Amino acid sequence: MGRKSLKTQKVSNILDAFEACIKRQGLQGTTLDDIAKEAQMARRMVRHYTGNKEQLVALGVARIIEKFNQSAFSIIDQHNTKNRLETGLDYLFSEAFNTHDATQSIAALLPVSFHDEQVKAALKTIYDTLQYNIDSEIAIAKPNADPKIRQRTSYNIMCLAFGGGWMLNLGFNPSLNQQNKLVAQQLIAQM
Repeated sequence: MGRKSLKTQKVSNILDAFEACIKRQGLQGTTLDDIAKEAQMARRMVRHYTGNKEQLVALGVARIIEKFNQSAFSIIDQHNTKNRLETGLDYLFSEAFNTHDATQSIAALLPVSFHDEQVKAALKTIYDTLQYNIDSEIAIAKPNADPKIRQRTSYNIMCLAFGGGWMLNLGFNPSLNQQNKLVAQQLIAQM
């Protein structure tokens, strides 16, 4: 296998630094200088490889989307299981999901989405993809379910999973998030 190009390696390091900074201090509190310091390179080199802050944000958000899409339901494919939906629910309501780098990066971008249409659109894409994946797994498990009810249910499950995760970050008891999982299971059972 060939070696990564220098540019690819530098961009990857910069995007790692971008994610670390936004998780630590939020997007609005992160400067190019912060990212350069985290990446251990000169600010001009960050700009050389990724452009201005808006271009860097676009690259960073695209990378977060890619990571999230790879991780959100990959856990299902790692387990040889007959009940993919149950495995997916176990993951969505787990500490592993809520502490995943991509999930935490999404949390760091949420406040910015109120004022930045680019970030808002990117986050909407992430949530749309997650809802689509949940809906697809419900369709496999419940092939005769009404598509409109299935879509509402997948939306509710997504909201329960993310909302419960944010509450865990605030220090709420993890067993409460397991109650959210039970609610999700009941919604599916009622279909």
